[in-house]
Amino acid sequence: MKETLYEYLVTRSGEVNLFEAFEILIIALLLSMVVFWTYKFTFSGVLYNRKFNVSLVMLTLVTTMVMIVIKSDISLSLGMVGALSIVRFRTAIKDPRDTAYIFWCIGIGLCAGTQNYAIALMGSIFLATVLILFSFGKFGVENRYLLIIRGENRCEQEVMSYLFKQFKGAQLRGKNTTTQSIEMVYQITLKNEAQQTMLDQFYRIEGVQSVNIVAQNGETIG
Repeated sequence: MKETLYEYLVTRSGEVNLFEAFEILIIALLLSMVVFWTYKFTFSGVLYNRKFNVSLVMLTLVTTMVMIVIKSDISLSLGMVGALSIVRFRTAIKDPRDTAYIFWCIGIGLCAGTQNYAIALMGSIFLATVLILFSFGKFGVENRYLLIIRGENRCEQEVMSYLFKQFKGAQLRGKNTTTQSIEMVYQITLKNEAQQTMLDQFYRIEGVQSVNIVAQNGETIG
């Protein structure tokens, strides 16, 4: 029994066919491009980071390479698990969606490296479709904003009158005042085409000094 186990774990090593490995890497690259274009197409932040998107493709290929090496050698796979367990990543992920894309790439690498192409392809198409629907479809519309108005105290009544006339569902979230100035924070529902018109109208009110519109994700858009 001991001899059999030793032979299975130590002396038995899987030979990697170079042409087969190249085929696996090409398929992994094609699948990673689905991630690349999905990330680029659904990105809604302030600054698109192309380097991070390229790193997603690299992550897929690296994971695929590791799986090619260890898929047929149990002893090597056990050693690889121990080696990778000491790796610590300190890079801060600002957007939670970026973490999901990283796991997506790792999943593609695992599937492609073990030649489960159907699962990798089906999963990638399904995830890409869901992300596109949630980003640009009915479920992806985020039209609630925080409206921050700063100005002199005398403009408060006129600002509130116009605000509640245009946005009946506006909700007061905060108000800061001094002897001469006031800052009002409201939550509103805003259509993109009405944004510029609304800003111009606020600036016509005497005493208004600044108007900021902040999206739900914390990005200032106006």
